[in-house]
Amino acid sequence: MAKLTAKQVDGVLDATSSQEVSGQKTFSSAQAFLGEQQSIVISGGYVYWVSNPAMLNQSGNTRIRFEFGQMISEVFDGDWMRI
Repeated sequence: MAKLTAKQVDGVLDATSSQEVSGQKTFSSAQAFLGEQQSIVISGGYVYWVSNPAMLNQSGNTRIRFEFGQMISEVFDGDWMRI
């Protein structure tokens, strides 16, 4: 059976080539963008900068969110605290 490439199926995202995504996308779980030393995770209305994407509540991690039009920055040190 021949293998289909992502470009052959409408609406499929391809992780190996440049691609433009238009419209609104809804994700049912956290989305992680992995880096060498830090990664970015988008989850529950927050954008996190983390060293381990599997542990959002880890000392030194930071996150931002918007509340009533104001950007809130927080760092985790036992609990989330505003910066």
